[in-house]
Amino acid sequence: MEKTGNIEKLTYDCNTAGNLEVWMPNLGGWYRVTSREFRSFNGKRRINGEEYKGVVFHYGTNKRANKSLVEANKIASHNYKSVRRPGD
Repeated sequence: MEKTGNIEKLTYDCNTAGNLEVWMPNLGGWYRVTSREFRSFNGKRRINGEEYKGVVFHYGTNKRANKSLVEANKIASHNYKSVRRPGD
């Protein structure tokens, strides 16, 4: 049986054992998240109460996300757009 998906080991450039929180403006507060969501969130982030400014990765990958293309206060998902070619 073949393995499918999630075979790449994710790299973390922050302390994953710390208190990882993201700011949710629509809920008006800081919320604790897992390290996987933390590394992919494009918004205010903090570790143990200190502001964190680091790289944003696409969710579940090691590919860096362009912050200007990712919607603010959202998790950067890696959506592949299908390209239709003539004759398909």
